[in-house]
Order: sequence, then C-alpha cells, then structure tokens
Amino acid sequence: MAAPRFLLDSIPPEGQVAWLDRDEARHALGSRRLGPGDPVDLVDGHGTVALAHLGTERDRDGNLAVTVAQVRQVPRPTPALHVASAVPKGDRLGWLLDAVGELAVESLTPLDCQHSVKPADRAGGYRSRRILAEAMKQSRGAWLTRIEAPATPQAFAVGAVAAGHRVLLLDPRGAPLVDQTAHATSVALLAGPEGGFSESELVALRDAGASPASLGPTVLRVELAVAAACGAIRAMHRA
Repeated sequence: MAAPRFLLDSIPPEGQVAWLDRDEARHALGSRRLGPGDPVDLVDGHGTVALAHLGTERDRDGNLAVTVAQVRQVPRPTPALHVASAVPKGDRLGWLLDAVGELAVESLTPLDCQHSVKPADRAGGYRSRRILAEAMKQSRGAWLTRIEAPATPQAFAVGAVAAGHRVLLLDPRGAPLVDQTAHATSVALLAGPEGGFSESELVALRDAGASPASLGPTVLRVELAVAAACGAIRAMHRA
C-alpha cells in the first residue's frame, strides 16, 4: 500500500527534519492512525516528493516532526493543460476543482462571461485551494493546480495564444478534440457557462485564435466537459 501523502510548503534535504502542520498532523495521527516511524510521502506541489518517517516531537504550534529519507523530482505531466472555465453553481464548483486537481491541470482561470451564473472570483479562496490540494494528494500527483485571477474569455484567449498554447474552445460543433491535441505540447481549454458564450464572445474568441473543439454531439455541464477534455488529453499522451 502506498504511503499517505501530505503537503508541505517546502521539503528539506535528505536527513533533515520537516514539519507537518497541525492539521496535517492531526490527520496523520487521527484518521490515518499512523505512529512514530511510519512512512509518509511529502509533496510540495512543485514536483518535489520525499519519503519520510513520522517522529514524536511536536512544536508549540502542534506541528509534527518528520525525518526526510529520500527526495526525488517528478516532471510535470505533458502536455501542459491550462483551463479557463465559467464558475458552476453549488457543489459543482467542488467537482470542477477535483477534476482539474486530479488531472494535474497547471492553471485554472475563472471566466467572467456575459452569461455567467456565478461571479468568477467565487473560485478563489482557502476552500478552493484546499480542494485542489486534496485532489493532488488523492491522485498521487506532485504538481498543484494554481488558480489565476479572473479574466474575460477574450483576454484569456489572447494571452494563451501569445504564450504559445494550442487554444481550444469546447463546442460540440467543432472538430474532434483528440484530433486537435494529438501533437500539442501545451493546451489551453475554454469552457463556457450554462447559457454558453454569447455571440460577441464567440466572435472575439475566434478573432483571438481559439478553435472550436468537440467532445461529441451532446452538451455537457461545464465541470463534466472540463473533466472529459482533460482526461481525454491525458489518456492520449500517457507515457
């Protein structure tokens, strides 16, 4: 069985002591029922993973000492995935965050669309970052998805094209997604709100260089469309 994985801001060199914060320590000793000497994985969200062993020392803040045994670097998954998405209602935002976190999406940009049902800044904050961290750990990943500042669809597309990404707009009327990403090294995906992008937004996206890409004939909810698209790309490019 794989060792439980815990997130740290930074991981020291082999042989040195790191500290699980109070919440992670409580999880390790409580629900995971770990004890001194038990192995754990440490991850910093930037590709560093370490095998470590729980200690017994606690500091005044309740942080728990762990001794680092082995450190390795995990390359970022390819192609790089950048998602720009309208913010869905209710618990569906959590499902969206779970999907991009587990599929090692490099960045998530909340979109401020004309037909948006929720404000774009709702995707930020502590809870969203916590969901992304838990998704990364659950999937045994090493790279944490970052949440970018909200943007309009056009602004995101212009920036993504300038950065050299293959920019695709999820749309059932487009060419198949898999055909357009087969040889891509970096992909930027745009997913619109429940009411879809407005006509003026679609024109602006086309003018910016975004191409429509289809996952099939059905219209999917935003969180499912993002998960399906990223999953298809990851499966197609698996090592």
